[in-house]
Amino acid sequence: MGGNISRDPPNTHVYQQHHHQHHHHHRHNSNSSPSSIKARKSKSSTLRNSKSNSVNEEKKVPIKSDKRIIYGRTYHAIESSSYMLPKDDKEIDRLHEEHFVTKELLGFNIMIEALKSLDFQNGGLEVLDVCCGPATWLCETSLEYPNCRFTGIDMCSLWPQVIRPVNLTFTEANVLQGIPYPDKTFDFVQMRFVVLAFRTNEWPFIISEIKRVLKDGGYFQCVELDMRIITTDPIARTYTEAFESFCASYGLDASAGAKLDLMLTEGGAMKILQSEYREVPLGWGGPIGDAYIQLFQGTLDGLSPWLKQSLGITDHQNYDMLMNRTRQALIQSKSFMGLYAFLVQKPMND
Repeated sequence: MGGNISRDPPNTHVYQQHHHQHHHHHRHNSNSSPSSIKARKSKSSTLRNSKSNSVNEEKKVPIKSDKRIIYGRTYHAIESSSYMLPKDDKEIDRLHEEHFVTKELLGFNIMIEALKSLDFQNGGLEVLDVCCGPATWLCETSLEYPNCRFTGIDMCSLWPQVIRPVNLTFTEANVLQGIPYPDKTFDFVQMRFVVLAFRTNEWPFIISEIKRVLKDGGYFQCVELDMRIITTDPIARTYTEAFESFCASYGLDASAGAKLDLMLTEGGAMKILQSEYREVPLGWGGPIGDAYIQLFQGTLDGLSPWLKQSLGITDHQNYDMLMNRTRQALIQSKSFMGLYAFLVQKPMND
């Protein structure tokens, strides 16, 4: 994806092997039911460990699909991609949990204005999830709307390989080389949580590709975090500033979520039909806050080879101490991030 960069942290022993995978605006009250969060954790584990007969074949667009092991975690080795999070079972579980907690926070899988305008119930719709990861959203929505056809696309095949709904298929492809579908194929496209996947200069191409594969009058739903943490604690603020600098050093924009409305509508490309905003509490305010601080810590754990390099830390124990100290500061100062969701429509006769 994009231009070549070296993602190897210095002085780290890295193993590489060729690998073709066949597995793998208002405030929100965060006092959600603890039992609902626990149920979602249980469902997350079930999604990853389910075994049954495969009902669909994947479409594969040839890409170099290497993997490498760093500090016991499995990462992709696609040199043109800026994505630094792992692609192992631990990360799959984190992504499952992120889906369920986000659904609890937002209150939907598909935004209400899309449901009003598109006939998901009676079917015939073509739906695409860009950068679908382990396909948690896809599995839920394709079961809920069995008369529609759902497709997931990602550069790493983390989706369910042995059990999946009959109306769900997958494509393994690098979307920065283009979405491998003809113009005007899909009625509805979703993309979310890709702040750490695309560099600032790559977003326009991704949005243009999504617009291209949308049918005239089709809908695009985008959900994203503004990863600039709002905090009053000086310790936490020092870390958050370092994290933003870390992202910038790789061409990433931690604040991309807050700029989605401008990126989606630039040049009259698409029209916003619905927008939602939530404050995401980090470790306070109830089960959602507790869950999100765990998700955030899981993200930092996955990024640790590069974060340690950026922070000038060579000892993992010192890194863990810094992360724990930052975590406590975030909780005590009632820090939060912003979560943005937008539904836009492609113009008719575009």
